[in-house]
Amino acid sequence: MRVPFFISIPACILVGLLVFWLGSRDKDFMTPPTPERLTAISEEWETSQPNIPPPKPVDANLLADPTSATPKQVDEAPSLEPVKTLPPGDFSQAPSLAEYGAYGDKGADELIKLATFLETEAQYQRALLAWERVLDTCTPNSEQRELTVRSIQRLRKTLPPWNPDPSADIQVTLHAGATLKNQKVLTSAMESVAGLITEASNHVLKVDTKISFGKASSIKTPRVPVAVWFSRPTGRANDSTPETSPISFMIDPEQPQALNYQIAAAVYALLKTNLAEETSFAPLPEYPAEVQPNELLKYHVTRLMWREFVKSIKE
Repeated sequence: MRVPFFISIPACILVGLLVFWLGSRDKDFMTPPTPERLTAISEEWETSQPNIPPPKPVDANLLADPTSATPKQVDEAPSLEPVKTLPPGDFSQAPSLAEYGAYGDKGADELIKLATFLETEAQYQRALLAWERVLDTCTPNSEQRELTVRSIQRLRKTLPPWNPDPSADIQVTLHAGATLKNQKVLTSAMESVAGLITEASNHVLKVDTKISFGKASSIKTPRVPVAVWFSRPTGRANDSTPETSPISFMIDPEQPQALNYQIAAAVYALLKTNLAEETSFAPLPEYPAEVQPNELLKYHVTRLMWREFVKSIKE
């Protein structure tokens, strides 16, 4: 049953007043307590407190040396030692194309550490040279080679050409010989690969093309042979022209894109053979899986390899 509010509210007030009156009707709030009463109250308060022992005296030595208050000093964190790498060279001097070539016997790991350190120091041209030394002076495993190629590709996109003066480029000629009626398709492919080599060498080389066309056979065949090779000028009259041995392969004139790849692959094969025979560079790898020939020429052959390849072409 609900009690109406006009009954419940006065009832609550009346109960409160009644409890206050019953508790205070015998109390005298106006007369101050006598000294005897104050003493009695004090004694009652003392006896009602819990028995807490007094605090121990403080060691005077602790007061004199506040730092000794800690139970044990925490050892300071050891300072990080600087990364130890192979000598990075004098940053105030321009590096040579063969920079860090003397470190090949230290191994790929050490050169990778050096290249990484040079990148952290914002010495990107030197870092690129150190990455290239991993390829041409060491024998990296597959993981090291993959890391190195990615790093070279990344840095090459941000750096200017090694040789910005076109007149200082090393001249070399890419030759081709074939007997086919559609001369335009071979000419276009040769010019494309020549430009690719100039770019891959970072403009260390300037590649010209020269094509010799024989009389085409009257018998139409789906594939025809093509031979490619390199030569370099001597600058001396009446001297025989130094050139590489030719490499031959079959082409389909109706597939120009495939022809570009075939010529680039032939160039890589010529490089691989000539560098192995005439220089002390680490051998170029066989064609890595899923790598196009143009990528091989741009990122697996170093700029120093391109330069020394041309210099190694003998008469």
